[in-house]
Amino acid sequence: MVRKIVLDRGGAKQIAGAIGCTREMVSRALNYKVDTSLARKIRYVAKEQYGGVEVG
Repeated sequence: MVRKIVLDRGGAKQIAGAIGCTREMVSRALNYKVDTSLARKIRYVAKEQYGGVEVG
């Protein structure tokens, strides 16, 4: 099963605005396509502040 973090609609756009990166980067981070310090920060913020749920 593929590992990813699921957010409510519009959550990725809010995270991108809060962190100052693109929505594409947020998408790649939440789908574990990249593993950089920024991606780890995005995943942490998604789970802690935006109610993201990790599946897979």
